[in-house]
Amino acid sequence: MPLPEVEELIALQDLDRRIATLEAATRAIPPLVQEFESRLHASRGAHEAARGAHVELEKTRRLKEGELKQVEQQAKEKQVRLWEIRKNEEYSAVLKEIELLKAKQSALEEGILLLFDQIEEAARTVATREGDFREREAEFVRQRGAKGAELTRLQQEVAEFTKQRGGRARRIEAGLLQSYTRLLKSRGGLAVVPVKDGSCSGCFVALTPQAHTEVRKAEVLMTCANCQRILYWKG
Repeated sequence: MPLPEVEELIALQDLDRRIATLEAATRAIPPLVQEFESRLHASRGAHEAARGAHVELEKTRRLKEGELKQVEQQAKEKQVRLWEIRKNEEYSAVLKEIELLKAKQSALEEGILLLFDQIEEAARTVATREGDFREREAEFVRQRGAKGAELTRLQQEVAEFTKQRGGRARRIEAGLLQSYTRLLKSRGGLAVVPVKDGSCSGCFVALTPQAHTEVRKAEVLMTCANCQRILYWKG
């Protein structure tokens, strides 16, 4: 059996390791929530961009339709004017203007038809982006709630184990507790380790026969000559 003070350190280290694990878990939650939020923002941006593109296409269509009406009206007016013209040169000039207006009318009509196709495609894109956004939004709300509850639970566990640690630490002699704390920080959260197969299980360096015997006897506090961790015999 380890020395009583070493048993206290083993129990304290168990609490410290639990606390460290829980604190690491709490630190991992905010970045996860932020990641879901970033995905939501990206999806919202894509949705808004798709809507903006759709609005611009509709705006362009209305402008072209307005322009088409103007061209049609101009062509009608020119057509009426033909009946009033008596000079051949003027008649030919107006006739040419009508042909140009009809060519422009035809080009506008083709452009509007193309816009209708583009608007339909843009509308489908808006619907797809909106669906993705709604899914991301629901996912974010769900994850934020779940991770928030998990964070609260972890914080409560940290508080409980920290309270237990305080009580445990008060039972340990101040100098020994200071040495333990220093080792815990410098040795990756492992200050007290068992001897295994004649070696320190912290740094895996073999103990001398004398040191091995002393650890098994558990009459004095033993430390590893290589890493200075506190040693005990697990049996």
